[in-house]
Amino acid sequence: MPEKYSIGEVAKKLNMTPRAIRFYEQKNLVNPDSIGENGYCYYGEKQLQKLELINYLRYLNFSIKQIKQLLSDQNSAESIHLLIQDQIRADENEIATLRQHQKQLKRLANTVVARKIGSDNMIGIAQIMRKEARLTSLRRKMWLFGLGILLIEVVGIISALQFKELDNLSAMTASIIVMLILVFGLTAFVTKFYYNQVEYICPNCETKFIPSLGKFIFSPHTPKFRKLECPNWHHKSYCLEIAR
Repeated sequence: MPEKYSIGEVAKKLNMTPRAIRFYEQKNLVNPDSIGENGYCYYGEKQLQKLELINYLRYLNFSIKQIKQLLSDQNSAESIHLLIQDQIRADENEIATLRQHQKQLKRLANTVVARKIGSDNMIGIAQIMRKEARLTSLRRKMWLFGLGILLIEVVGIISALQFKELDNLSAMTASIIVMLILVFGLTAFVTKFYYNQVEYICPNCETKFIPSLGKFIFSPHTPKFRKLECPNWHHKSYCLEIAR
């Protein structure tokens, strides 16, 4: 005679709770093999295997509705494959969202440390993070502008070399002059554009300030800091760059 198990024994065997088993019964995912005279439900090996499968599918994030479809379409390999592919896409979307959250959390952590943000000034953190995102976007644009300027320089050098091979010195000189004017003009435009988008925070007194264009251009800097003299502290320090 096949062995039968009480709901408590099933729960222990499959590392589940009796409540979860009753929930799956209510959703018509699994039914007891028999009900004893005492009113207790008993389950056979077939029900145990089914519950184990349901547990596994729930672990893989399948919904109750999807599990019902899988269990009812056991003979349709195409239907099962489509449901699995759908769940893979849903998981990939969730992973992408989690990765984006991770990026935001890391950026928030770096911002809190860099700006020494405490509990007393956390209210404006959302606004600060919006500015940080804008600054990141601005830096990406600067990289693109830089690549564009580099491309112009390469094209200008190639053109000058071609004129040199043709012994056309006047054309080569004109090509170099045009290239230099274009490069210097674009560099000046990009620099001024970036300067108009940023300001700085003194690490000593947390004063926000905008340096003169000359100091901005010639000061030593890293991707996020620039060595400037604070108008309040009157000492040079590497000040944090932020969006205006």
